[in-house]
Amino acid sequence: MTDTLATSASATPDGGREARIQELLGQLRAGAEPVLRQMAERLVDLPEGQSFGQIEYDLRDGAHELAAAAHRAGLQAGKKRGTPAPALSARTAGATPASSATGPRPG
Repeated sequence: MTDTLATSASATPDGGREARIQELLGQLRAGAEPVLRQMAERLVDLPEGQSFGQIEYDLRDGAHELAAAAHRAGLQAGKKRGTPAPALSARTAGATPASSATGPRPG
């Protein structure tokens, strides 16, 4: 999985990359705090005999929530760097040639 992340990291060589990373990290931290807090509270309140079972599902759900929030934030950040102008449209096709360009049929 880290190979995939490393490959995508080299795809943007411009100098504004680090600034975008820091901005996105700030957004991710702000969104992750409540989820991490909820996970921590759940773990602290967990009775010793219930270390497995439902808590595993609760923690997994929290991790999925974090991943989904990260994905949404990344998509929103990507929208901000969209193309500055709409793409040019293609030219329209010319008239269709006649189907019998060789002349009349011998008869």
